[in-house]
Amino acid sequence: MATGNTTRFEELTKLAIDFVTTKKGLWDHAIWMDFISNLQAKGFDISGDMQTNLGSLLEAMKQFYAAAASTESVEKAMKVVVSDSVTFVRQHQGVWGHSEWEDFVKTVERNTFSLSEGTTAYLGGILESIKILYALSPLEVAQKHLSSVRAETEVPPAASRSAAAIEEKPETKPAAAEVPEKEKETKAAKAASKSLPPTPKQQTETPPAASQPAATTKEKPETKPAAAEISEKAKETKKAAKAASRPSPTAPKQQDDLTAIGGIGPALAKKLNEGGIFSYAQIAALSDDEIEHLEKNVIRFPGRIKRDDWISQAQALPQDR
Repeated sequence: MATGNTTRFEELTKLAIDFVTTKKGLWDHAIWMDFISNLQAKGFDISGDMQTNLGSLLEAMKQFYAAAASTESVEKAMKVVVSDSVTFVRQHQGVWGHSEWEDFVKTVERNTFSLSEGTTAYLGGILESIKILYALSPLEVAQKHLSSVRAETEVPPAASRSAAAIEEKPETKPAAAEVPEKEKETKAAKAASKSLPPTPKQQTETPPAASQPAATTKEKPETKPAAAEISEKAKETKKAAKAASRPSPTAPKQQDDLTAIGGIGPALAKKLNEGGIFSYAQIAALSDDEIEHLEKNVIRFPGRIKRDDWISQAQALPQDR
């Protein structure tokens, strides 16, 4: 079963390679939608996050293809890069450090050609997209579910100690024999007290102190909802503060085709729309804080906006001011 799922994941990446190399790194939205339809016809579940991150992978492959177009056998290099990326992600289970990344770059260079700073950045985009697709693949999801089920079925040591303690409780039963003796002493004391004349305090006073602890004990559970409300309010406050700290793009007068800007494909355009970016004017007026927010939380490509010079491209396009 695991082999089948893994084969499907690899098959998806191979189809992505064929698409990019066949189209020579150039396609429009209609061609992209035809590609998605063909994948769905082959039985792939391409929807939601899967479709978005597949678009990110194709966009990164497109940029790498364009940067390496002048080299010989660019199609072969593209296949090697994606194949090495899949192997690397599976080997490290989607988790690696900087030293492993540097070793990976050296491996790709040995198998293809010397990478420039730009092609290395696009290689990073390909690797990151494959990592996310791998995490969304049926095999990875099934493994995580199996691990969760195993964790839930394991009996923790603390539970076994509690069970042992429960089994030991019957040994304390002999102490119950002392209770009748104490009850006998109490009854004798009561009988002796009946022979004495009662004092006024004994007839009229009811110690209030005895009733107060019981009332206090009953009221304690009522304080739990208050703690939950404080926790909820704290979460709402944090969310509000976080939302307030994010830069809010100016509302556009019209919605432009963001794919006209080099470096923005259909997948990135969709992410930008979800992040509130719809027009060339908005991109042209982005501040450093807004760029940092978009790269970190929306498109998830650090350094992408300045590297591809989106702002200058947007300024050169017609804008509805």
